[in-house]
Amino acid sequence: MSPLYILASSCISPQPSFLCDDLRMDIRCTENNMLHCLEPDFKNYINPVQIRRMSRALKIGYATAISCLNQNPEIVPEAILIGTGKGCLEDTEHFLHSIKEYNETALNATHFIHSTYNQLNGMIALNKKISSYNMTFVHRGFSFEHSLMDAALLFEEDKIDTALAGSFDEMTLEHFTVKKHWGYWKKEDIRSLDLISSHTDGTISGEGSAFYMLSRLKPEHPVAAIKHIAPLYRPSNDDIAEAVDNILQIHSLKKEDIDFVLSGKNGDAKYETSYQHVGQLFGNTQKLYFKHLCGEYDTATSFACWLASKILTTQFVPDYLFDTTETKQAIPKKVRHILIYNNYFDLNQSLILLSLEE
Repeated sequence: MSPLYILASSCISPQPSFLCDDLRMDIRCTENNMLHCLEPDFKNYINPVQIRRMSRALKIGYATAISCLNQNPEIVPEAILIGTGKGCLEDTEHFLHSIKEYNETALNATHFIHSTYNQLNGMIALNKKISSYNMTFVHRGFSFEHSLMDAALLFEEDKIDTALAGSFDEMTLEHFTVKKHWGYWKKEDIRSLDLISSHTDGTISGEGSAFYMLSRLKPEHPVAAIKHIAPLYRPSNDDIAEAVDNILQIHSLKKEDIDFVLSGKNGDAKYETSYQHVGQLFGNTQKLYFKHLCGEYDTATSFACWLASKILTTQFVPDYLFDTTETKQAIPKKVRHILIYNNYFDLNQSLILLSLEE
């Protein structure tokens, strides 16, 4: 695939990641198994007239996208590619409740309109007057990965030179309660920062939005690039090992060339074996972790990509990404390659390779 050079990025998450350039941030923690985004002042990015009609998810996603676009105002993306696993849950719930309350009569269409998955794509295109290729991917744990793959295909075919790609997902109390009943979340309350060392069933919920201005052409200054995306549906351990070998072979790398494996380990005992297997494949490579910072959600890999890209461009590896129960190895003098591995409830697993391009 064609490299996706990251010209700009922006991220709103449960951590103070928005407008954070070097990962030096004060980490937030929760003890109720729910991580919610730290919201910026939306008035700086959204017309006040529009704000009152926008749901929380739309405001978070839109502010993230506009912040990313503002970093290179001279660039008008030739494609808008957004992935979301659940879309605007709050608006969907409001609409469903109104159906019951009003017995399917006199319904307010606003919540229905804002509940559609492609609402954010349309808002960005209309407000920034972008009339080019526009696509929304709603593919559960592959949603963000497929937005990146679409950008790579468009680059490979020389159809476009730039693309705005990203994701957004939110968590509501009602959806949290439903998934807790299904066994997704931990029965006991834990500190989010202790998630990595937890070995009981269930994890903690999360949410977030991250956007990237991607380019087919390599800029003159050093940048992080997404070099490979490998989505794996219900893979066996052999499938994962084969995918890893394939990535290394395509990019002429050895396992020791991978400086860090950024793991989506989420503290759920049911899925520990897959993370352990990847850890064994890279036995001598230092592991980093991110789910204790953002929680579990469909497009959590977008947050991981943001972390990896910042590590590569700043060459700063914060202590909060390490597991304190594991031996911390010496940080490489130059971080060049980071491999992200994520397992979304066994169904959707993915490997994403990011590299520093100088």
